[in-house]
Amino acid sequence: MKRFWMRALLCFALSAALLTGCALSPSSQPAESPTDPLTGQELVWPGQRPVAITIDNAAASTTQWGLSTASLVLEALTAQQQSTRLCLVYPAVGAVPQVGPVSAGQDLYWRLLVGQQVLPVQRGGGQFDQNYLDYYSLRAVDALEVGTNAFSCETNWQNVPLWHTSGAALSGVLGSLNISPALTESRVTDTSSSSSDSESGTLLSVPGLLPMQESGKLPDADASDAMSVRVQFDAQNATGFTYDADTKTYRMLHADGTPQLDANNGQQADFDNLLILFSASTLRDDGVTLDYDLTMGGGVWLNEGHLWNITWTQGSETTFFLYDSNGRPLTLTAGRSYLALVSSLTGQELTVQNSTGESLL
Repeated sequence: MKRFWMRALLCFALSAALLTGCALSPSSQPAESPTDPLTGQELVWPGQRPVAITIDNAAASTTQWGLSTASLVLEALTAQQQSTRLCLVYPAVGAVPQVGPVSAGQDLYWRLLVGQQVLPVQRGGGQFDQNYLDYYSLRAVDALEVGTNAFSCETNWQNVPLWHTSGAALSGVLGSLNISPALTESRVTDTSSSSSDSESGTLLSVPGLLPMQESGKLPDADASDAMSVRVQFDAQNATGFTYDADTKTYRMLHADGTPQLDANNGQQADFDNLLILFSASTLRDDGVTLDYDLTMGGGVWLNEGHLWNITWTQGSETTFFLYDSNGRPLTLTAGRSYLALVSSLTGQELTVQNSTGESLL
């Protein structure tokens, strides 16, 4: 795996951020039609907080609800000798289908999403998860707190309940938890390029986690035949993708190569964008949980069968700034995205192959 986080390349990325990052900031973009900050597509849920739900992703967890309709899916190995957990992000409470199996909250995901005023949904959480929520006064909808008032469980999986929830179920407990599903104006950071509709009260421009555009000329790709992708988190945890030329999406696979299906509709989860970011990680004080450096790093972006080697930095409002291999600002194509953090720990690596099986990295 290429070590994009090497000192020279990171210094280059930081220099590029200092020179051009301001131009990429969503708050400094010319005012245009409002778009969904998660996908860059038409804004369907104006003024609503995104909802982020952590779900189990163990090899034995073959029943997963909600994968095919999430606007954004995050994945990382957050603890050694444990399975990865996915974080499914939806643009509003009303957009949440049946989702599960809901699992323990992960502060890494809330750190990535806090700039979006995300509403966390979880089933318990460890020390670092709770510390983060407390420090930033984030109120989560927790299955261990509200139980069957917002979560359901019909069967068991390895003696662990298959808890699942939905937008309708979550809506029913927000009032009792004193949680508002609406955005506050703090997510609009520059009144010169964003405004509020005085009649409807909806926000017309909000910063996105990733820089996206509906259309536009992209820089030349570093490879144009990126057909197969595998993110190996450790010996037991891996997620794969195969490119489908008909839909122009990357279809998600379990570690064993079988399709990763949404139990709601039987559809295989697929994505317009794959963003795999390399980040240094360290063990926390408990000797198990991993902490990730979200300052800067390298990685790859895949879209429509093309691959770009990239560098990235993260702004103060947890907005990513992306650059191609020549240091030029990079804007993703609008659509649904999968974002993985891969550390330099032994056993974590990224493999991308072309249609003949040749490695592209």
